[in-house]
Amino acid sequence: MSQTYQLTVTYTQGQTLATWSLDGTPQEDGGSFDVLPGDKVTFEFNGPGDVAECVLISGQMQPHCHGSSPFTEGNRINLKANSTVTIGKYSGKWGFTISISAYNGDDSTAFYYLSDPEVVVGSRPCD
Repeated sequence: MSQTYQLTVTYTQGQTLATWSLDGTPQEDGGSFDVLPGDKVTFEFNGPGDVAECVLISGQMQPHCHGSSPFTEGNRINLKANSTVTIGKYSGKWGFTISISAYNGDDSTAFYYLSDPEVVVGSRPCD
């Protein structure tokens, strides 16, 4: 049976780096979480202004992982259009980053960055 995880990205005006929590528990930069194939991750964004654009980019953390993303949606995902992603069928460890632009009150945007969460798929590494 698949599980859905809530990953919340929090950004603060005047600070470029965002922070994250998983199912309400704050995580460290570079922290990781374990999932199984078929699980889902829903992204939520908390910060000033509405999100204008939001992109997730993923990459392999181990040399023998299959593909550049653990997500069935690919390694460049528009999270504004698709805030829930699905974990693919391959085991391994991937890192990802999220770039956010959010509207300021004056029709300009500010940029925020979540630098390095990692997701581990399956019960063992792929190498």
